[in-house]
Amino acid sequence: SRMTYDVHPLHRHPTHLIVGITHGGKTFRPGDWAERLAGVIALFVREKRPGRNLAATWLAVPFVDDGVKCLTVSGELAEICPEAFEFVMRFAADNALPVEEGVRILRAG
Repeated sequence: SRMTYDVHPLHRHPTHLIVGITHGGKTFRPGDWAERLAGVIALFVREKRPGRNLAATWLAVPFVDDGVKCLTVSGELAEICPEAFEFVMRFAADNALPVEEGVRILRAG
């Protein structure tokens, strides 16, 4: 099971983990896809929910797990900015990236 960082421990919605290995077993490219996607989500949140700028930084967090690029997406994104949540889930589906739902996020360290 994957361990990730949790910078906001109170979740009313499950956290989603997007894994950068396609269903076909290929490493997803470009290599910075998770950072790009996190940036797009942050822009969505800032534009649609101007008062939630701080939230934009922890709603989608890229990280590397055992050499595999991943992106955690807080379930709260669905509540704060449904458009961004739908966008990122559609991105994963369109690119055949596995999404693990309800991942229990553990604090690192």
